[in-house]
Amino acid sequence: MGSILQSECKCGYESDALYLGGGMMNFHTHCKIPCYCDECEIVFSKNILTKEAKQGEGRIRCVKCRKKVNYYGNIVNDDYNKDYHMEWHIGDKTYYLKGDNQHCPKCKKNTLQIYAVGNFD
Repeated sequence: MGSILQSECKCGYESDALYLGGGMMNFHTHCKIPCYCDECEIVFSKNILTKEAKQGEGRIRCVKCRKKVNYYGNIVNDDYNKDYHMEWHIGDKTYYLKGDNQHCPKCKKNTLQIYAVGNFD
């Protein structure tokens, strides 16, 4: 079961619904994580199990302008010993996401909050 996230910043920015992970029927081929594009000033979800995304973080592209973007969180091979709010297992790796003090693509400050609002399957 995947999670539905929302992001908001003190500057007034608010994202559309963001999806974390995948559903029961497609979790082997779909694992979405939140990404941001400073150029388009948006936060969006992107599947990191595509051929393009598996080549590295710099290969994930914006859904609007197609420029390379960054993603929120960390993908690690071992037990991650940091404060985090959400996690998703991807094969032998784990994706961790902190919900506070994230980069806002609109104001460019680390004041974006990401929080869970529901689940999907």
